[in-house]
Amino acid sequence: MKASSRTALAVAAILACSRALAATSAVATPLEGAPPARAEHARGTGTVVYATAGRAYLDVGAADGLAPGATIVARRGRDRAVRCAVDLVADRASSCPSPGLRAGDAVAFQAGPAPAEPKLLPAVAGEDELVRRAAALQGAPAPPLVEFKGAAPGAPPPGPGVRRAQRLSGEVGWAQWSSTDVSGLGAASLDVALRGVEVGRGVLVDIAARAERWVPAANPRFRANQDTRFYLWQAQLTAPLSRATFAAGRVMPYTIPGGTVFDGATASFRAGPAEIGAFGGVVPQPDTLAPTADRSTGGTFWSVSRSFAGGGGLRQDGRLAVVRSPELGTRFEATVAADAWLRAAYASGQAQFGLGGNAQAPGHLDAARADLSAHLGRGFSIGGGYRHSGLTWPDPYGTLEPALFPGRSDGANGWVSWDVWIVRLGGTGGFSRDQRSGMDRTWGGPEVGIPRLLGHWGGFSAGYLEERGWAYGRSAWGQLAIQAGWRWRFVARGTWTHTSSAVVDADEVGVVASGSADLGRGFGIRASVLSRTAVTSQGSTGSAPAGITGIASLYGGY
Repeated sequence: MKASSRTALAVAAILACSRALAATSAVATPLEGAPPARAEHARGTGTVVYATAGRAYLDVGAADGLAPGATIVARRGRDRAVRCAVDLVADRASSCPSPGLRAGDAVAFQAGPAPAEPKLLPAVAGEDELVRRAAALQGAPAPPLVEFKGAAPGAPPPGPGVRRAQRLSGEVGWAQWSSTDVSGLGAASLDVALRGVEVGRGVLVDIAARAERWVPAANPRFRANQDTRFYLWQAQLTAPLSRATFAAGRVMPYTIPGGTVFDGATASFRAGPAEIGAFGGVVPQPDTLAPTADRSTGGTFWSVSRSFAGGGGLRQDGRLAVVRSPELGTRFEATVAADAWLRAAYASGQAQFGLGGNAQAPGHLDAARADLSAHLGRGFSIGGGYRHSGLTWPDPYGTLEPALFPGRSDGANGWVSWDVWIVRLGGTGGFSRDQRSGMDRTWGGPEVGIPRLLGHWGGFSAGYLEERGWAYGRSAWGQLAIQAGWRWRFVARGTWTHTSSAVVDADEVGVVASGSADLGRGFGIRASVLSRTAVTSQGSTGSAPAGITGIASLYGGY
């Protein structure tokens, strides 16, 4: 079998798997929604139907004008864009390595020309008709020559219906916190993102930044003396050159497992399904993103993918680096990650090892994760995951909150769901343990939902959990999700929590409501509100505090 046929089969299997698993991709709420059918798109656009920690699967392929190696630009709503290069393409499916994508993200790309409609050949003319045509052609005058004036190389195909990817996006927002026992606090924010904008000779620029102003004063627990704050996550120039790619600036290392934002450069070379590269630079302060020479990183990274003739595939990524920081000193790190998919099953894992420096994890295993999900047919799906953190960071910030780095801990969770008629039955459970304090927690309970209770508008789901450990108690929730096409979305969730440990509040109720609406092309509004109230209390104070948080923003893109 040819390589192209094997790739087509592999990606087709990936898409079939992704559709089957789309309804269960969120481990905490596997009952939300049902996998939609493939939507009709304008040529040059598509949708992410399934995403993992390092890979996204699309519902468009070669028949839609998408070629291997093409760059896609995906956005969530209309405010955030992520680029990735497609490496596996089938007739109506494709895949690309990107940890920044999620299911439901809209995708835009430079589509190739649409295939011509097949036409039936006319019947073969008889001998007499052929003689007559030859005589008429010989006697006709020759037409004049016409100078060819074609489109410039790389120019997009003309005509309506091709949705242009958003290159510039921004959002202006306000957040307000109020409580019965503390003074109110607000913050205004401005987010700006520039994605994949060509600045000449194929060089692309990517920028992601945020500015904040806290009113009446900054949060006393975090950067208390800075009412005005600025964060720069990415300011990167990328230059593709044949099979090589170079990037410099404040680099966001999407394709380097275990990598962090750094001020420096990367260079990579791709040969077929394999890529290898090198990177290096200084790392900004983790709490402010301010430039500093106290932290640095450098090393090499790689990626190899393979498709199987029987369907499915395997992808392996890695990183070897030298990392320097005030907390851990100079140490060597190795990160390996792998994704495997076969028919209706998917597995993903990653592990990071560290050697040297001021702190060591048991077995030199800094962190590890593993995820597995499978669709077993007849509407039955199952999945789970495991997380391990083994490295304890020295805390140079004292008792500052929130904590910047995790401690030694282990946790696992799992879920199961079964579609019976219009009802989805399921359950979720798990455990977590903090190794330093010895405190642990386990939880588990059923869930039920009717994803199409309101037809194409949405559905309802509910769940219950029993909890044991240091936070002994129980909780219940119900959620209503409504969506009218791509124009507006609304989610409302009510919760009840009972805690029997030594705390003041024994029972709490909460309400969360959020919604967004597209007011025009590239322009919209979103808002959310969260409120929690103690309805019964225990302890000497007898207090029953209440709090509310509200967030509203306007977003737009071009």
